[in-house]
Amino acid sequence: MDSEPPSKRLKMMGSKGFINESEFIRIITDTLYSLGFDQIGKLLEDESGIPLHSTVAKQFLEQVKNREWDNSIATLQGIELQNEKAVIFLLLEHKFFEVLKMEKDTDALAILRKEMAPLGFNKKRVHELASILILASGEDKESVNSGSKVVETLQNLFPPATFIPEKRLEYLIEKALDYELFLCECHNIPNCDLSLSSDHHCGIHKIPSETVQTLEKHTDEVWFLEFSHDGKYLASSSKDKSAIIWEIDAQGKFSEKHNLVGHEKPVVMVLWSPDDKQVATCGENEVIRSWDVESGEFIQSYERNGVGTVSCGWFHDGSGIIAGMTDRSICLWNLDGTELVHEQGPREQKLSDVAMTTDGKWLVSVDRVHVISLFNRETRAVRLITEEDMITSFSLSKNNKHLLINLITQKIHVWNIEGQPYKCFEYNGHKRSRFIIRSCFGGYEDSFIASGSEDSQVYIWIIRRAQKEPFSVLRGHSGAVNCVSWNPINLHMLASASDDGTIRIWGLDTKLK
Repeated sequence: MDSEPPSKRLKMMGSKGFINESEFIRIITDTLYSLGFDQIGKLLEDESGIPLHSTVAKQFLEQVKNREWDNSIATLQGIELQNEKAVIFLLLEHKFFEVLKMEKDTDALAILRKEMAPLGFNKKRVHELASILILASGEDKESVNSGSKVVETLQNLFPPATFIPEKRLEYLIEKALDYELFLCECHNIPNCDLSLSSDHHCGIHKIPSETVQTLEKHTDEVWFLEFSHDGKYLASSSKDKSAIIWEIDAQGKFSEKHNLVGHEKPVVMVLWSPDDKQVATCGENEVIRSWDVESGEFIQSYERNGVGTVSCGWFHDGSGIIAGMTDRSICLWNLDGTELVHEQGPREQKLSDVAMTTDGKWLVSVDRVHVISLFNRETRAVRLITEEDMITSFSLSKNNKHLLINLITQKIHVWNIEGQPYKCFEYNGHKRSRFIIRSCFGGYEDSFIASGSEDSQVYIWIIRRAQKEPFSVLRGHSGAVNCVSWNPINLHMLASASDDGTIRIWGLDTKLK
């Protein structure tokens, strides 16, 4: 028979009896104090009869906050510790800096020699402190933390039974939310929309699937489009030799802001500068032009005599233009049109795409029929990605960690390009036989891939599923879909450009809610 008094028995709670009631109450109390609700925290301690800290632990905390270093070390004798020397050393280190700040160098030296060194703990740090004592500057002497800061550091050295780990409730809730996100295959909402009041599950209704607007200002095939980085504009380019900047209103509706006319040949692409104040348009075997987004005025042209452009891109900081040329070379210009020296030699095939990572470190281009080159602009080192078939286009993820590669064999590969590149995913299902079809990353943390297709449809895959077949197919165009772009801010907005001369804006299907 259990002889332990009922009041002393460990009380468990929760539907499965996993939760220690005392710990649960202490965590809530700690959270109340950390949020500044001191009176409510004290009331919970009194009402529950469960103190946040033992009498000895509370005394220790007060002594540390009052910078009573010797007394706090003495009080440690009544507290169970996993590494007593580490705690004492940290307290003595703060005592050392406080004395040093008071310019009592002899006392500081005594602390090192008579109190810290005999502990035999962290000898390297003792030597560092000795150097600080000898070479101490005013800045070093000011590096004394407040008592509250010391407490935050010390809490990590005590067992949880003594001090609840800092922000423990926040950690537990975030861990639960992380697990819900892990289980949510279709997750596609901003973190700020997550709720604690209900279990989380997105479902297919959080992925763009319905045409919400059709844009018909172009007079010929639309070959390229891209959202601005702030998600407020869309730029498109066409076989009709023009590019259009579209503005999005508060209701998510698009209207033409500027029609950019000046190219003598079809415009193969239009790209936003990093600050969204300019766009660059690339004429087919022609020149590159930059335009002011606010006014729509032409700014500068970029060209090399006798050589046409195939593709273009921006420097990571907007300070220049990159181009793939018809002679298989890569050309760089300052914004004023001055050509820069580039040490990479000509490619072995006609270039399709060129791009620079957002940190400005790597220049990415197609080197040979089935090889992509990553050129380090600092070290001049080159990393190569060798594919199994001819590469038709590629796209960088926003965080520069992944490269999306379209192949002539109707496959899409995702490569991790951190360190030595390796292929991590493969997708198929879309159609490509004659044209350049472009794909993109998109959605929550680039968790999805969208692609155009020659069968007039848009295909969407979920990266985390690692299934080769598409998760969703969007129908509506009547011609090949050449390019897609996912709004980087509005995760529920996707745009597609087609040979039927239209742009379709895709949003959520309200019937699936």
